[in-house]
Amino acid sequence: MMDKKTAFLISPSAYSGTDSLKNAKEILRSWNFNIKYLPDITSKYYYYAGDYKRRANEINNAYKDKDSKYIFTILGGMGSVQTLPYLDYNLIKKTDKVLIGFSDVTILLNTIFQKTGAKCIHGPNLNKSLKEFDEKTISCLFDVLKKKNYNVSFEEEDVIVSGTVKGSIVGGNLCLLERSLGTDFEVNTTNKIIFIEDVRMKEGWVFDILWQLKLAGKFDNVKGIILGHFVDCGDNIEQYLRDFFKDFKCPVIMNQPIGHKEPNFSIPFGEICIIDTNKKFWKIQFKN
Repeated sequence: MMDKKTAFLISPSAYSGTDSLKNAKEILRSWNFNIKYLPDITSKYYYYAGDYKRRANEINNAYKDKDSKYIFTILGGMGSVQTLPYLDYNLIKKTDKVLIGFSDVTILLNTIFQKTGAKCIHGPNLNKSLKEFDEKTISCLFDVLKKKNYNVSFEEEDVIVSGTVKGSIVGGNLCLLERSLGTDFEVNTTNKIIFIEDVRMKEGWVFDILWQLKLAGKFDNVKGIILGHFVDCGDNIEQYLRDFFKDFKCPVIMNQPIGHKEPNFSIPFGEICIIDTNKKFWKIQFKN
């Protein structure tokens, strides 16, 4: 895995509880990490892991901590959006820490990356047991942590719009991209390759949210689109996605290993992504 390093665990969204914390600690120990976290990490406030002040304070403390290099999230769900006005972006900008998570954490990843340039990785949350992770999920995460380039092959049937493109990559959960609209934390997609995934959404809701992003101009100047897992989104979700994206002028591919299903490949925000539908691959390429 890696030389012994320290990870700071946070729970910025839904209530995670003691079982999820236990899983996260076991996973990080197996990956050769020392572990730190605040004693109130298992707090509960309605659906959430404590109120927004507790969760924002936890994130700020993780970035302030002098021992840890990596910040791992236990669980997504909902609630991260509440913390955004209370994060210390000046502090975050001065650190070299890496934030890892996905799902509801999407809005943290995009906001922190856009406002500070800090390293953010759309990668696994640690609430489930280690045996539930696909080996490719884990190996890809450590490739990204070590800034090692990787390639992903796909089939002709995964191509919605053909083409070859190169650009920096951002994205994440569809609902959280939507949730950023009209705020000071709105996702910036201009000249970017976007990856999108979601879970437990009716096909029509997915279709409508895509339309809302379109009407908000979020697809006007994109370079390419990678569609990941759309888990439990209806039997006809692929038909909906093909119909929505079929007339786009940039390359669009689907059924890629990103999101709420194993394997879940890690995506480093802002790094270079290349999509080539002729050679049937996409790749992550680190700038340095």
